[in-house]
Amino acid sequence: MPIRTIFAAIVALLLALAGGHARAEPSPAMAALVTAAASEGEIDLAWSQGTLGGSRGAALFESAINAMFKTTLHIKFTPAPSMAASANELAMRDAASQPAQSDVYIGFSRDIAEIQSRHLFVGADWQALLPGRVPDGVAEQDNTLVKTQTALLGVTYNTARSPAKPVSLDDFLSPAWKGKFASTPYSAGFDIMASADFLGPQKALDYATKLAGQVGGLIRCDGYEDLASGLYDALMLDCDGSGVGALIRKGAPLAHVTLRDFPAMSYFYLAVPRRAPHRAAGTLFVAFTMTPEGQKIERDTWDWDLHLYPDSAMRPVVEAAEAANGAKFKSLDIAWQTQNEKGRETWRQINKIIAVKK
Repeated sequence: MPIRTIFAAIVALLLALAGGHARAEPSPAMAALVTAAASEGEIDLAWSQGTLGGSRGAALFESAINAMFKTTLHIKFTPAPSMAASANELAMRDAASQPAQSDVYIGFSRDIAEIQSRHLFVGADWQALLPGRVPDGVAEQDNTLVKTQTALLGVTYNTARSPAKPVSLDDFLSPAWKGKFASTPYSAGFDIMASADFLGPQKALDYATKLAGQVGGLIRCDGYEDLASGLYDALMLDCDGSGVGALIRKGAPLAHVTLRDFPAMSYFYLAVPRRAPHRAAGTLFVAFTMTPEGQKIERDTWDWDLHLYPDSAMRPVVEAAEAANGAKFKSLDIAWQTQNEKGRETWRQINKIIAVKK
């Protein structure tokens, strides 16, 4: 039997076993939360259409949550700007004692580190809600922040057009790549590159200065259509390749790779704002994403899941990338990002360097 078939069977078995646990009688804490959420009746979500499937993903979550918890909750989805902009809006609303724009905030580790000192989120006893499901390290900062997806920072590229498969940062300084790739308008990942664990501030600035002359344009992290169409051969750095799978399944010659000299693994997080209009319902949404069913919807809408779960499809991807690159990924959680103040300061400088060149 082919290894791929054996692996698929093992994953299916793990998912079935884990799913069976998730469908067991809810814990007392979960039963109480479901009752509170049902009385609120609605979950307001505000994030981009490229995040967790946007409005389509919201419909999938609504159906699955109601099926699992036997509720009739309605998810109201409102398209919103970038995660960083949403974080700023959340902070401003909180400072003005106004309701949060979303019952659930989703953000990248760096964006959350920028607002972490404002204590904008409320926690929950996730272990009590989902006994035996939540591995160590999933919840952070007094249970207020929940890792929901592993982000392997790297490059998304057009396999049919690119000069070569990119394997290192220096590849993009080659004349062969000049003008053929895009970066992001918010310099995704360069705060990490500028950390002491990678290039450090000065070397990152030097690298960004050289790179700016090579960049052909700026696109968002979810701008994969521009790669599929051939407008650009690659996006460097990307946020983690989330969402590119939909185009690949349609036949687009795209792939996401990590770079051997930039083994960076970070996370996307979910959190419930303390001024959420429907706090219990928002908490139930976050709890659902921690179940096998919730993680499957994340894979279906955003390609990846969280590698910390035993039934994760991302876990073998992480292991394979580490084997290929010959290095373990550096795990960059909120605590790490909070300590990377110098890297974030340098990132702001880098963002101006690359934006000015455009």
